[in-house]
Amino acid sequence: MSGAVPAPAAARAAASGFPLGGPHRIIDHMSVASDVLGIGLAGGQGVRARPLTLKAPGYLRSKAAMSFLGRRLIRWVVQELSAEGMKQYFIIAHGKENRYQIKVMIGYGEEFGVDIHYSPVKYDALSTGSADSTLRMLEHWDLSGTALVFPTDSIVDFELEPMLAAHQEAHALVTIAAMERAPDEVAEKYGVMLTDPEWRVVEFVEKPTLAEIREHFRLRGAGEFEQLPLLTNAGFYLIDVDRLRDLADHPSIAELRRTRLDFGKDLLPWLVGHGYPVAAHPVRRIGDLGNPRDFIETMVEALRGNFQSVVRLLGPPYDPDRNVWIAPESLAMRDSLSGKTLAEKLEEGLVTIGPAVRIGRYCEIAPGVVITESNLDDDVDVRTGARIERSQVRDGAIIGPGAIVRDSIVGSMSELRSDPANPTVLEDHVALGDEVVVYRGVRLSGEVSVYPRLKIPTGIRVPANTEITGPADVLRYL
Repeated sequence: MSGAVPAPAAARAAASGFPLGGPHRIIDHMSVASDVLGIGLAGGQGVRARPLTLKAPGYLRSKAAMSFLGRRLIRWVVQELSAEGMKQYFIIAHGKENRYQIKVMIGYGEEFGVDIHYSPVKYDALSTGSADSTLRMLEHWDLSGTALVFPTDSIVDFELEPMLAAHQEAHALVTIAAMERAPDEVAEKYGVMLTDPEWRVVEFVEKPTLAEIREHFRLRGAGEFEQLPLLTNAGFYLIDVDRLRDLADHPSIAELRRTRLDFGKDLLPWLVGHGYPVAAHPVRRIGDLGNPRDFIETMVEALRGNFQSVVRLLGPPYDPDRNVWIAPESLAMRDSLSGKTLAEKLEEGLVTIGPAVRIGRYCEIAPGVVITESNLDDDVDVRTGARIERSQVRDGAIIGPGAIVRDSIVGSMSELRSDPANPTVLEDHVALGDEVVVYRGVRLSGEVSVYPRLKIPTGIRVPANTEITGPADVLRYL
């Protein structure tokens, strides 16, 4: 590892004149943000997020169509960015699922008061990466000015105006939204951006180990080491469209485009290596939803109130002190055992809900249920004595009596058959696809994924880190 290094947060803030936590400048003309174009990248296959990206065996769901806190992810992204003033969006899709599922969910922007365009199908086969597709679409749509390139499988908590101001003042070709992370979060998981005191990127380091970080920063003492913030690429980029289009035909770029031109892996390192101005701008928080573990972490952080943009869109909470949102239809629902409404059971202490919980509409919650740091979509049925902790339960799912769901995801219309004497347990980042049936007494633990419409029978023993993709896999572990 070589090159300049980012100073600790306090020193960088002093050097740049910004308060700790990143630049926060004010632009007088709020209309400036409305001139920023949105370029949405929706061309992935969602492999890391399976089974969340499978509607049925062999039938993909776009990552942008994944459900997050009661609405599809692409709707969150468009609403968040529209709240920052952006009015025009261009979605770069690839394949039927990414294109037409997104189009069904957000159309051409009429519902949001914005304009949304989609990349033509004829360009799908030509794409060699996210940056290649972006360059081609900038030319196709004859765009100019400033654009925000954003992923459709993440949410961001930031303010566009300060980022735009920093981008313009730095005369940057690209400004990267950056997340400050501790070394133990970064090690072997994220690439690191090294910057000078003016936030200009001078080097990218690919997924360093803790030992490499410690050696590079020459730190002594665990306390100092743990507090050092490192900058990671969040996948949101403000770009100078005109200057980037001018580079599209550069011989080196043209050569890269023949095989692969991705933003993070190829274009940005090339720009930095050839002296083009690439800046970093810290944002409050980025939520990656690309795999079940990160999905759960992001969901819990949002429910705790740590994504201001999400909290604003969730609306008024039922219990603001504990960050609990419950739809009125669920508060009025009576369970078939006690005949009492959820509101009555809450008042009498018959159920425990919170902190950090969202419950959608028409959910039936039986006595003795405990729900913490979790999201339940609409029409979920949670039966007596079940516990749900740090988990997502999709619409129409049934959680049986005494079941334990911890740090897991339960797909739409899936069913956990359970009883208190023989409880069913999901824990440690289990992910069930849609319409899965798990029978009484089954215990799944340790990043097990179950594909849609499978039945997991009593007596099965599934090792950790296993994908159950079909009936043959089920038989293998019986």
